[in-house]
Amino acid sequence: MTTITKNQTTIVMKPIFKLGTLKQRFWRALLSNPDSYISRKVISFSSYIEEMKWKKRLQNAGVSKVYEIFTYTNINELRALYRLASSCPQGAVALEIGSHFGASSCYISAGLAKVNGHLFCVDTWHNETMAEGEQDTFADFQKNTYGVKQQITPVRKKSDAVSTQDIKVPLNFVFIDGDHSYEAVKSDFELVQQWLAKDGIIAFHDFSNPDYEGVTRVIGEALVSGKWKIVGYVDTLVWIKPATWNKPIWVK
Repeated sequence: MTTITKNQTTIVMKPIFKLGTLKQRFWRALLSNPDSYISRKVISFSSYIEEMKWKKRLQNAGVSKVYEIFTYTNINELRALYRLASSCPQGAVALEIGSHFGASSCYISAGLAKVNGHLFCVDTWHNETMAEGEQDTFADFQKNTYGVKQQITPVRKKSDAVSTQDIKVPLNFVFIDGDHSYEAVKSDFELVQQWLAKDGIIAFHDFSNPDYEGVTRVIGEALVSGKWKIVGYVDTLVWIKPATWNKPIWVK
């Protein structure tokens, strides 16, 4: 607002428009009609900017070709793994059970790079439980994760044979994505619980997937026990942590 003083008379000149009001009207109009041409352009441009940011992050981490790696984990879930890893404390230790060709390993390692963390990848790399049949994929894993190899320690054995001699504990983050049978998921979950750091997180892939009811059963049992709580999910990726409950305050 501009004020002009002339011959002791004050003239107040009101602005023709307010920038803030125009912005609000623009976004209201945009959100009220997401199918309009302008809305589609804005959304497309925002998606492009977000995609460029992710490519830059992965390039800086040394895994710019991660998009070329075959994986059953979708892009939203992979990015969630990155965020979970990058939110770990400094010097964090992470464990992945079931690494396949290494796509999720790359995202987790890229996130851990932000906190100087390290990832232990446990897999036989013989694909005993994969739909495509048994094959040795270890050479492909090493090639795909070459850019972050300094942050990864492969442990080539079955998860139920892993001990603290193979990995470093306590674990700040665990990603369970190996054998999806009920017995195997339960065994993996019980194994890593004892090594989990305070405020550590355990993530599972394929929760609520009708083809893998074992994953959903194990998580359901954990929640029913009252000892665990869900703290986040993206598509079929769910992560939980030990539950802490406030004692009730009784009003007299």
